[in-house]
Amino acid sequence: MAIEHTNHDVMFSRRQVEIISGLAAGFSTTIVMHPLDLIKVRLQLSLENSTQRFKSLINVISKINNSATADFNQYKQIHHSSGIKSVILGRYKFPHTILQYYRGIGPNIGGNIAAWSLYFTLYAEFKRLINFQNPTANYFTSSTAAGVATGLLTSPIWVLKTRILGTTKNDAGAYRSVTDGVKRMLQKEGVLGFWKGAIPGLFQVFQASLQFTFYDHFKQHQLSKKPSNTDRLSTGEYLGASAASKIVSTIIMYPSQVIKSRLQNSITEYKSIITVCKEIWHNEGYWRGFYKGVGTNMLRVVPATCITFVSYETAKDIISHL
Repeated sequence: MAIEHTNHDVMFSRRQVEIISGLAAGFSTTIVMHPLDLIKVRLQLSLENSTQRFKSLINVISKINNSATADFNQYKQIHHSSGIKSVILGRYKFPHTILQYYRGIGPNIGGNIAAWSLYFTLYAEFKRLINFQNPTANYFTSSTAAGVATGLLTSPIWVLKTRILGTTKNDAGAYRSVTDGVKRMLQKEGVLGFWKGAIPGLFQVFQASLQFTFYDHFKQHQLSKKPSNTDRLSTGEYLGASAASKIVSTIIMYPSQVIKSRLQNSITEYKSIITVCKEIWHNEGYWRGFYKGVGTNMLRVVPATCITFVSYETAKDIISHL
């Protein structure tokens, strides 16, 4: 007698669907966009006040490439093994360049996976629990609550990530690894050091809140045009919604990212938000200083957001129909 299998043989709870979809979105985005994330962090930490367009960007890229050259030359002098790894790293500079651009990929992947999983899960939970009659208020409040909780829980990862991405491994005082960074931070700054930049980081919650509010409104508007039995948009519609919502929200809230990065990187002295703002305003070109790296950030976040939301929606759709 044949056994009939149905689509209900394998089932995931709504919460499991959100977690797995968030994991897929965070991993996909980080792998593709890490080099631009590294460049963005170094531009945000740059103290240059240049009126020449792209000079700071050129300097950052040159430093990365110079570090790759130094690593390549050092490797050739030290390693003379005939193994495949030694042959590749000893003959070609390209792998060393890749390693430089992917410095800190570990904490970045860990942070993004944890953050997106938490965020999507909490956002779905808060939307279910918060029942405002106004959809805009519901979306904004739910995303804000999810963002605050996620930001506070993942802050230690972002502090370590900023410090690792902000240096080459040959820089004085650079962390050799995440473990090395944790040990040195605990010794010199204590546990509270892991929450440096947490307050301006919470301002970025409003960016995510704005983005998700715009995004969900776009989705609902597009779905309202479709047949009542359709609960999914096309890939192009997801791309359009995610890109437009991210651009607007990023421009509004970008200065908080620069302030947060400066606070997270303040290793030797305590700095307040007001102190950082004054330094940027007076020494780095007034408002221009608060938008350092915004161009590179746009090149990173727009495709990153598209990858994130399409990965999330696709994974969610697949898992939900298993």
